[in-house]
Amino acid sequence: MLIIIKLGCGLLAFFLFPLPSATFAQVAVSGAEWTGVSNFKYCEAGNCKIYRRVELTMSSIDVGQDISVVNLDTGTEIAKFQVKSIKYGRQVQMCWIGDREGRSETYISVSGCKR
Repeated sequence: MLIIIKLGCGLLAFFLFPLPSATFAQVAVSGAEWTGVSNFKYCEAGNCKIYRRVELTMSSIDVGQDISVVNLDTGTEIAKFQVKSIKYGRQVQMCWIGDREGRSETYISVSGCKR
């Protein structure tokens, strides 16, 4: 009887407290629009740098289109690439725009994202 009660409590806790990884899951989408840019992680030859003050050439995009990232501190273009992946996080309303399919080292994080 005690085993059944413990098992029942364990199952109840499992369903009431979802795993953090499930809460912040990202799904691949074909296009997105956003209201702000959070940052840009740029990797080249294994060296990565995060830029926080950047602007983009557009506020919506589809996979397959080109996007440019401009450094607001210098006014120069940091990178231009063809978007190969867009990951959408529904709970946090953010998107991650990548230069590769799957997991990209170089990506743009945007906020206020909608599919």
